[in-house]
Amino acid sequence: MDLLELFPVASHSHTLLPIVARNPERYGLSREIEVMLHSPANSLLGSFGDVKMVEQFYRSMRFIAGFAVEINETNLFDDIVLPFPSYLERFDFIGADFLIPPCGQDDWLWQMRQPAVAAPQGIRAPHEVIMEMADRLGILDDLYRLLNHTFRLKAPHALESGRRYPVAEVMDRMARSWFGEERGLDWFRENGVIRLPRDVDEAYIGPFIDARLPIYLEHLLARGDELKRLIGEIGMEWDFSDYRPLSEWMACPSYEAIKSGGYDFIAVHYKLPYVYGGFGNENPWIDEICEKTHSYDVLVNADAAQKKGIRDGDEVWLESPVNKVRVKAKLTQCIHPEAVGVAGHFGHWSQGMPVARGKGINFNSLLPTDLEHIDKISTALDHCVQVRLYK
Repeated sequence: MDLLELFPVASHSHTLLPIVARNPERYGLSREIEVMLHSPANSLLGSFGDVKMVEQFYRSMRFIAGFAVEINETNLFDDIVLPFPSYLERFDFIGADFLIPPCGQDDWLWQMRQPAVAAPQGIRAPHEVIMEMADRLGILDDLYRLLNHTFRLKAPHALESGRRYPVAEVMDRMARSWFGEERGLDWFRENGVIRLPRDVDEAYIGPFIDARLPIYLEHLLARGDELKRLIGEIGMEWDFSDYRPLSEWMACPSYEAIKSGGYDFIAVHYKLPYVYGGFGNENPWIDEICEKTHSYDVLVNADAAQKKGIRDGDEVWLESPVNKVRVKAKLTQCIHPEAVGVAGHFGHWSQGMPVARGKGINFNSLLPTDLEHIDKISTALDHCVQVRLYK
């Protein structure tokens, strides 16, 4: 359903799901997604673009269940909401999925998150919930094979067929399998963190790597030729212009749109040092920082704003081809006169997020979502969009 076969060098293609769901037959698909189980992530506002299209995608499914720390916009589509323990109430290994270690000469560090307080009555560890679901569906052994492979659990610590494990035992088995028999859960409870010395060639890898940096990406030509044969068999139209061995600048749709005069600015997204994605929007301290630093406002070049009669602090409309939102303008000389800046992932409307509700902008909701705005190499959605700004 995500058309990954049509993106041979992409690592994922979930961005395509709302596009395909609108017309599966166009892509030769006879089935639709009927059931979804999702994590606490707010995918409605953070994983896709045009929020109206994403809402249609969620409505198209017959049954949705989701974990939740807070009732965010994605959870509003859930038939069943499964309480998820907060960051101080659960076990997991920090960085078990994606580990980006700090640079420099400091030691390697590895730690285990452990409950500081007990979860409220009725909230179970998500690991145990998933295991029970798999057991009821008759796929528990398949789940164990997947977990053993993913987390490299070897005997005698691999998860065994026919058993159910409490989360503490899973953590203990992972720790012993990775770090040795003497470093299980009890060791982490006593010591907290493992420190491993980092050698010079690990801290500063550049001079020690005998490698080549490819400039001419020949494999893109080969993958493009293979894809052309597949597209020909399907009978679809496809843009192959990205399959080039040398990097070349190509104008994005928003650039062409403002040059034609139909729109005023290109809206661009920027990140904040105190906000990670949509996480923490409901934190009152983070909210206070955002208020005091005008993070909820849209950045507009002062000279460009003056020409449109917009003053600092004015409430204005920000309109893209797929959405229109009310925003507050923050004038600055630190942005290009043909661009406006939108920070973070805000713009919440769920009643379950009273601190964050009604503040800021959800940038993704401004983005057109179709094949013309999808990078055919990575499946990334075009994160520049033409907008109008007016009172």
